[in-house]
Amino acid sequence: MVSVVFQVGLPGVQELIIILLNFIILAGLVGGLIVVVKRLTGNDSKSDERIAELEREVEELREERGTGTDEPDDELE
Repeated sequence: MVSVVFQVGLPGVQELIIILLNFIILAGLVGGLIVVVKRLTGNDSKSDERIAELEREVEELREERGTGTDEPDDELE
């Protein structure tokens, strides 16, 4: 049954079908690899937004305490 499906009347069509199938498989593997890498590395824009938010909070806390310097406080040690 499978051999009947791939028997097309034009010469070279079977080879083109095989090349197309190989391309689809390769594209699927590359696409899957890209998705895995993106998920493992995370979304940089979300991380950047979170970092900016934390920096604003730190600056607000420093202003509340009256210290406007970037030097670490020795009180916590």
